[in-house]
Amino acid sequence: MRFAKAAVAVLVLAAATAASAQEIRVRSIRVLAADVEAAATFYKKAFGMSETSRPVNSPTFKEIILNSGATPEAAKKATSTPIVIATRAKDGPPAGGLAAVILQVPDVNKAIEAVKAAGGSLMRPPSKFGNLDVAFVKDPDGNQVELIAGN
Repeated sequence: MRFAKAAVAVLVLAAATAASAQEIRVRSIRVLAADVEAAATFYKKAFGMSETSRPVNSPTFKEIILNSGATPEAAKKATSTPIVIATRAKDGPPAGGLAAVILQVPDVNKAIEAVKAAGGSLMRPPSKFGNLDVAFVKDPDGNQVELIAGN
């Protein structure tokens, strides 16, 4: 049910920003897991995916990015939408603690304006993460959406 609501939020955001001629694309889908390594192994075995990177690997939070492809090299070249397996605390909320939908936008600030105009709200203002501008917004139903601009 939450995923369906998040999908609606994506469509609302895409429609709201289409008027400003921004090209929006789904950057990745996030899956939360108490055991990130086990979840990544599941997706690898079940769907033939391979790991492309580990952008965050700290004692308290880990991300493993997977994509379609029998080898890491093939997965890095894949044009399909990657899956980000991220840490969820074992005693934490099962879902909703992090944005499930991650959108690549040309301009984070313009996307935030469109979100607000469509009835959403800003959760966390834009900040720099390397060469990326990252912000978090909520749709009117409270689903989180991560907005990323840059490469």
